[in-house]
Amino acid sequence: MDVHTKKQRSYNMSRIKCRDTKPEIVLRKLLYAEGARGYRVNYRLKGKPDIVFPKQKIAVFADGCFWHKCPECFQKPATNKKFWQDKINSNVKRDREINSVLKKSGWKVMRFWEHDIRKKPDKCCTKILHEVRKMRSK
Repeated sequence: MDVHTKKQRSYNMSRIKCRDTKPEIVLRKLLYAEGARGYRVNYRLKGKPDIVFPKQKIAVFADGCFWHKCPECFQKPATNKKFWQDKINSNVKRDREINSVLKKSGWKVMRFWEHDIRKKPDKCCTKILHEVRKMRSK
């Protein structure tokens, strides 16, 4: 049973952003500050990656710890358990499928957990830049 009314729950859910989240913006600002150019946001690619380097075929995802079931941070919701379990598990399954499809199409897929971006944004940025440089030299 939900602790909110249907109207309140609908409003709460509508406020959750699917793009331009804080972790994405942190990564983009760092990449730009490090001189990375040529990346795209809102690029039409399976799975809607948060940052895409089309020439190098690199897709970067900034995964929320709750929505993508982080093995370190995920906490099961206390209410409406069945709904959330199904929802989160379908997100995880979709992530695996997207990874597979993109890799088969020649894309390098990079996924970063929200907590990693929050705690060590420079390390995440460095990993992305390393891959970009590696792909440029091929």
